Amino acid sequence: MRVLIHMLGARHSTHLLTEKSAFTTPLLQAYITDSWPDFAPCRKRSTFLWDERIVDIVLHQGMKWMEDVHTIYTPMLWDCKHWVGLAINLDMGYIEILDPLPALYADSRVERFMLPLVTILPYLVRKVAMCELTQFRGVKKFVWKRIPDLYNNSRSGDCGPVSMKFLEMHALGDPAPHMSGITDQAVDDFRKQYALDIYKTIVMPAYSTQVVYAESLSPPLV
Repeated sequence: MRVLIHMLGARHSTHLLTEKSAFTTPLLQAYITDSWPDFAPCRKRSTFLWDERIVDIVLHQGMKWMEDVHTIYTPMLWDCKHWVGLAINLDMGYIEILDPLPALYADSRVERFMLPLVTILPYLVRKVAMCELTQFRGVKKFVWKRIPDLYNNSRSGDCGPVSMKFLEMHALGDPAPHMSGITDQAVDDFRKQYALDIYKTIVMPAYSTQVVYAESLSPPLV
């Protein structure tokens, strides 16, 4: 998922820049969740000492939240087994959840999964990001909603790629066949395409570099 998010971010970089959006590593929500046991009981949350890894994500050069980026796209893992996509509007404090299998968890469970993120994000934005000239709502909890009528993936093992496709389509304005029009066959097709793209983007360049390096170590022909 980390490889896919970086690959898709690079592929759609021009569009994302225009729309003030960014694809962000799933480590974001993982780091935030890790901070929750210390943050939850903290009385002076405005002075909470943030993990430098989270700060680096917020202040990434050329992708600074609230300056360069108003919408964050990131996958999130629920209960260590189910991937969903999150479209996080930082200005409005609103999170759209793109869930490939909404019947898996009731809203009460989703509320527990989302609690660290919706509680911590406003404090993180206020402390680290530049939000003076935006509609940022202060330290009120972010609001979440699962987007209805999306493709429902009842097959095991597809939630990761489908969540990534949801994020990709949402960022592009949900072009045809739309997130509601995805089929099982389409899932098979774009899973293969993602695998091929990763191979061409990462494996082949790495292999070529190894070959060049190996050749440079070979003794000259006499």
